[in-house]
Amino acid sequence: MERSDWASRWKEGRIAFHQSSVTNFLDKYAEPVWGTDALGRIYVPLCGKSLDMVFLAGRAAEVVGVEYVEQAVSEFFVERGLTPEIETDPAIRYSAGNYTLFAADFFSLTEEHLGAIDAVFDRASLVALDRVARIRYANHLRSLLREGAKTLLVTFDYDQAEMNGPPFAVSPDEVHRLFDDGFEVEHLETRDALDDRFRTHGLTAMRESAFRLTCT
Repeated sequence: MERSDWASRWKEGRIAFHQSSVTNFLDKYAEPVWGTDALGRIYVPLCGKSLDMVFLAGRAAEVVGVEYVEQAVSEFFVERGLTPEIETDPAIRYSAGNYTLFAADFFSLTEEHLGAIDAVFDRASLVALDRVARIRYANHLRSLLREGAKTLLVTFDYDQAEMNGPPFAVSPDEVHRLFDDGFEVEHLETRDALDDRFRTHGLTAMRESAFRLTCT
C-alpha cells in the first residue's frame, strides 16, 4: 500500500487494525522478553495511535514511535489529553510526557533521528509490508539497534491466496529468513486468530505468533 492509501484509511475511519485494548501478547510477554527493570527507550514502528504505547509508557522512560499518517499521531495525543510540542525539522515530531512520535517514513529515520533504542515492539509494522519491503524492513531495523536490544514481534500467518493484505501473511519460517542474520530468533507462541472479521474476507484459518528477537 502507498502512503496515500493509509492516509485515506485514517481520514475515512477505516482503521479496523486499531485495537481498543492492549495486545494480549504484549501483556503476556513484556516481562519475559524485556525483564522486570524499567526500559530506557522503546521503539514502536508504524505505531498508529495504538494503546500499546500507553502500556509501554508504564515500563519505559520514553516511547518512540513512527507513523506514516500525521492524523494518527495527532489523534494519539488528543486522546491522551496531552498538548505536544511539534517540530518539523528534520522530521515532523510530536513530543509530550514520555512520548515522542514521528509522522514520517520508517525507512527515512536513522539512529541520528531516533537516538539509542533499547527495545522494540512490532505488532502491526512487519505485517503491513509486502514481501520485498519486509526484507528492507528487517535490514533497516537491524541498523537502528545495538547488541542485546530485544524486539517483541507479532505476526499473522494464513493462506495469502484467500485474502489480500494487509495484514500480510508472515510465516515463522519467513521470520527466521528475515532475521536470522543479525538476531537470535526465539518463537514464543502461536495461537488461533481467526475471527468473524477475517472470515468475512474469506479466510478459513489464521494464526498469530509472537517472537523474541535479540540483536546480535
